[in-house]
Amino acid sequence: MVLRFPDGSLVEGVLDLAFREVEAGAPIWTVVDFKTDVEIAGRREDYERQVSLYAKAVAEATGEPTRGVLLSV
Repeated sequence: MVLRFPDGSLVEGVLDLAFREVEAGAPIWTVVDFKTDVEIAGRREDYERQVSLYAKAVAEATGEPTRGVLLSV
């Protein structure tokens, strides 16, 4: 995915998983980012920012609401 900001800067990344569901009659995308670090506590804020950017990119591409989920395995 590529996300362009109003200032022209770009963010590029690879989604682990994205799927679309219908909840209460409305579509919503769930974007999941898997992390396999033994200890993610020290980088959790960075990872949460990353998955939120992925969710923003999906929302802009689809025009539908999204939510980001960080999954540590």
